[in-house]
Amino acid sequence: MARRLFVEHGFHSTGIALIAKESGVAVQQLYRDFPSKEDIIAAIVEEDCRKFADLATLDAALAAKDRTGVRTWLDSATCKEDEEGDRLFLEIAAEASRNDRIHAIFTKIRLMMSDNISRAFAGLMGSTTVTHEHRLLAESFMIVSIGSVFTRTLHSEAVQAASAKLISCLIDGASSGTAIGCEA
Repeated sequence: MARRLFVEHGFHSTGIALIAKESGVAVQQLYRDFPSKEDIIAAIVEEDCRKFADLATLDAALAAKDRTGVRTWLDSATCKEDEEGDRLFLEIAAEASRNDRIHAIFTKIRLMMSDNISRAFAGLMGSTTVTHEHRLLAESFMIVSIGSVFTRTLHSEAVQAASAKLISCLIDGASSGTAIGCEA
């Protein structure tokens, strides 16, 4: 319920009282479970991240040294779109620029995803150790993925083909061992 309200009304226009009313929960109970709106956002972000990350699949592919499984995990990580068309992601990103607590939540999740994407690139390159190159690939991957989210949400454009092409270049380069072959 809070997710829908944040998407429809924005973070600032959605108060605890409205969330409680729409959820059919007493305001006092909501405050016992979530002392602030930031705590609600934190719970939403953590749940979304668990679903989005699908770390069990990545871990299994890495343990089995299954490069196809790792690639499939990376491919799937770029095309997941939430039910609200990623509008909540944009709302949280905007709030993170103004709210230190939301910024900390957003940063924590971003670092966790970066670490896991770095592990995926290391696995593709046949390594169990994450290096600077793997982290650079992960950062590039995240820039393309997040840029795709913004473009598709703000402009309603189908960017999947272009995004998939860029991601494929990163993944193919990592798989062949020539990942950072287009240095500027």
